[in-house]
Amino acid sequence: MKSSQLRIRPAVVLLTVLAAWLLLTGLAPAAAAPVSLIVRGGATILGAIPGPALLVLVLALGWTLNRKYPPAAVPATNAPAPKRTKPKRPAQAPRTA
Repeated sequence: MKSSQLRIRPAVVLLTVLAAWLLLTGLAPAAAAPVSLIVRGGATILGAIPGPALLVLVLALGWTLNRKYPPAAVPATNAPAPKRTKPKRPAQAPRTA
């Protein structure tokens, strides 16, 4: 079984450092104001969408992100065509006279 390795992402580290700095310097309430406005605006937009339409949107997004067979890649227009090869003949048993 493959062991999972913890992967630290730079963006997460930077965001954590920024949040810690804001908390230590006392700027957290001022920094939280834009975030609360964004959350409130998102809630207003989601509240305006009817329930069945929102359900269809969520299901369509889930289906799109979790398809078992993603769409095939579009081939490059200037790529050369693959070479055609002749099929090999099946091996025959040696003749005995």
